[in-house]
Amino acid sequence: MMTIRQASFRQVLERGGRRYAEVEVETDRRSEPRLLAYFRREGNGHYQLVRVIAEEQAEPEAGSGVLYAAAGEDLAAQIFSGPSHGGEDDRAQFGRRIVEFGDIREQLDHHL
Repeated sequence: MMTIRQASFRQVLERGGRRYAEVEVETDRRSEPRLLAYFRREGNGHYQLVRVIAEEQAEPEAGSGVLYAAAGEDLAAQIFSGPSHGGEDDRAQFGRRIVEFGDIREQLDHHL
C-alpha cells in the first residue's frame, strides 16, 4: 500500500461541463513520488477519484497557465494492479485516504 506523506488541494478544473478538484499528493512511491489526483463530487456527497497522473506530466493549458487533467497518462492502472493490489478496491481506498488527509475533505466540500 502506498503511503501518503502530504496532500494539498490545488485548484478546480472544468472539463465537459463537470467540475474536478486537483489534489497534489506526495507519496513514498519511488518512480513518481508526487502525484496529481483528480476528484469529482458524486450525488451522494462522496468524492470519486477519477484520475491519477505524475505531477511532472501535467502541462499548462495554452495561454492560461492552468494545469489540466488530460495532460498525462492515468497511472491508476499501473499503481493499483498486480498480485498485491485489488484494482478498483485499492483505487477507491487510496481516494478515500486522500480525501481524509488533513483538510482535503473540507477543501473539496468548499470548492466542489
